[in-house]
Amino acid sequence: MGVLLGIDAGTTTITAVAFNSDGTVRAVASETQSVAHPNAGWAEQAMDAVWEATASAVRSVLEGLEDGTDVLGVGLTGQGDGCWLCGEDGSPVRNAVLWSDSRAAPILERWEADGTMTAIAAECGSLMYPGMSLPLLAWFAEHEPESLKRATTAFGCKDWIAYRLTGVRNTDYSEATVPFLDAETEQFNPDVFELAGLSEYSGLLPEIRSGTDIVGEVTEQAAEVTGLPAGTPVGTGMIDVAASAIGAGAVTPGDAAVSLGTSVFTQAIASGHPDSDTGIGMAFGVEDRWTTAVGSNAGTQSIEWVRTELCDNLEYSELESEAKSVPPGCDGLVYLPYLSSTGERAPFTDPNARAGYVGMVPDHTRAHLVRSVYEGLSLTVRDCLDHLPVAPDRVYLTGGGARSFFWCEMLADVLDAELIVPQADYPAAKGAATLLAVDLGLVPDIEAAAEQFAGDRRTHQPTSSTTQTYAELYEGFRSIREEMPSVWRAHAKLQERESVD
Repeated sequence: MGVLLGIDAGTTTITAVAFNSDGTVRAVASETQSVAHPNAGWAEQAMDAVWEATASAVRSVLEGLEDGTDVLGVGLTGQGDGCWLCGEDGSPVRNAVLWSDSRAAPILERWEADGTMTAIAAECGSLMYPGMSLPLLAWFAEHEPESLKRATTAFGCKDWIAYRLTGVRNTDYSEATVPFLDAETEQFNPDVFELAGLSEYSGLLPEIRSGTDIVGEVTEQAAEVTGLPAGTPVGTGMIDVAASAIGAGAVTPGDAAVSLGTSVFTQAIASGHPDSDTGIGMAFGVEDRWTTAVGSNAGTQSIEWVRTELCDNLEYSELESEAKSVPPGCDGLVYLPYLSSTGERAPFTDPNARAGYVGMVPDHTRAHLVRSVYEGLSLTVRDCLDHLPVAPDRVYLTGGGARSFFWCEMLADVLDAELIVPQADYPAAKGAATLLAVDLGLVPDIEAAAEQFAGDRRTHQPTSSTTQTYAELYEGFRSIREEMPSVWRAHAKLQERESVD
């Protein structure tokens, strides 16, 4: 039986997964990679090292397959944004600058002040952050013009891997949406380069192709280093955010995908560009599909904190048993899950935001403290979804938190929506393979591909007796967190005084 190979080139891990045509995993291999921080706020990777790690992961996954297994094709996804500059001879101009890099923050502040940011957002439909390619190109123009003089292409990560596999330079719509596409026509908009004062560099953007296109075939040179047969088809793929939604099963307008990990990431699928200034919109380049994404810094670290610091490293089953002993609403105790030392980024932005319990009284027990953490995180998921332009009909859940039956039941009640939990890991790689199935004509469209790749799923339905309790709790939660900025500012000033003392 032939396999579809999905490659997910993440920031710190590159994973290659061989899938059967029904989405079951045949073999998997991963390679870790490091991120360099040459200056404060900078994040870079050696482009050749990323390719070598990818080739190594591919070789390893092929070794895990039975002899004679055909690789039908390769689907790609990876970390989005950043700036991966390549020269005319195909060699890297310099290290790649990653999505998490903040060197271009002063440029965005300047664009915010002079109206450039608003003008570009009006064209592409979303605001930018410092790690996106356009502000990074502006930074290079100001600080490293020699890099731009040597560059002929500005890639994304997966596009660089596609180039090394096939020799073809391209990108896809999800990668190019912000800030290079016209939100209405979904076509390349050179005006954004002009607005940024970078007209002479508009030729750096490679050809934009659909995520369900075959970009090319594995070359003889790439075959030697990866073990893939020369001539193997390679799909264009999509940015990891979009691919993860597809891999989870969220492909139909009205679907939402939520990842419960170290951070909470939410997105919702719509037909056409949604009329919203919240989140980052990305075109699939497939039919009329768009996804709009919001990422919160809140996540499972709050559960880890309460487990280790307050509960003597209880097993998760015991931790959840304690939480179950307390009624929904925690008898008035509310947890704000903003535990990150960098504050919150969405659905609101506040670097001073911090975690804390509100409403504690002597009657509250350790079990209340535990349950309120789960509830606070669940309410934050609802907060994020409420800031997306599409009210979801059903929510697909992935990430480490999705393994918790208890938490999933709570989320279904808090969201008052059907919750679907795919029984498989590697959603981004699975999304790449799902798109590849369309590329190869194995299925007619992404809906059919998502259904074929669905595999086993667990569903959770909201409990009518509890949804009203959580609806009222959510209103209170939103009111409390909207009143907190002044408290957080006062706390930040207190910390400043203590650091001076």
